[in-house]
Amino acid sequence: MQQEFLEQVAGKRLVNGDSWVVIAPGGTVYGVGPDQDEISGTWRWSDVYYCREILFGGKDLTEDHQTVRLDGDKVSFVHQRGEGETVSWTVLQG
Repeated sequence: MQQEFLEQVAGKRLVNGDSWVVIAPGGTVYGVGPDQDEISGTWRWSDVYYCREILFGGKDLTEDHQTVRLDGDKVSFVHQRGEGETVSWTVLQG
């Protein structure tokens, strides 16, 4: 999954409603959430999990290990090692 993630998601803009993020290949995350709140942080791959630590609108969100599902131009992240909330994004090409 890590290689597929790097090929299909890393470096591309992910959109969910008014929010967007870029998960950069070098290990950073940046974007804008609802109400124009800044999103910034870091990510890494650990075993089968996408792990991220982000600031969202100035609030420090704890590290979360997430499972990833890819389906065409959609990517879904399932929080808490696949046991939590699912958040889906559209991957914009180009």
